[in-house]
Amino acid sequence: MGKTFILSSFLLSLFISYDSLAQIVEKTDAEPDYWTNLFSSTIRYTVQIAEPFDVDVYFDRDGELKSDIEYSGSWWVEGGEGRQMFCYLMTSEIREPAQLSECFPLMLMNNPRIGAKWPAAFKEGIMYEAVVVEGRP
Repeated sequence: MGKTFILSSFLLSLFISYDSLAQIVEKTDAEPDYWTNLFSSTIRYTVQIAEPFDVDVYFDRDGELKSDIEYSGSWWVEGGEGRQMFCYLMTSEIREPAQLSECFPLMLMNNPRIGAKWPAAFKEGIMYEAVVVEGRP
């Protein structure tokens, strides 16, 4: 009986957390296809430091982000309707810069087309160029 209760409680909490995230994503300022593409594509950042490097970032539905190198972190949406910001933070314990983060207006996000490119800067003042790459490894 105890194992059944624990398993049932775990599955219920998993469903509730997934359902809550799904509602958050559906009720945002970004176009719906933005989320579909974000969760199935790779965002490749070329970090513009003395020795530039590429980092492929994968945004997951659960609010986590992972990369092909030593960075990991989280993403979230903050702010009220019409003023929502998409924010993320990625960190590394062995690579410099150790932290890269950014927030940008979600209402500007249309479908992130495969091959779309843009330059910008992380909050830490480091420039980058990004491109949307089809698929994930």
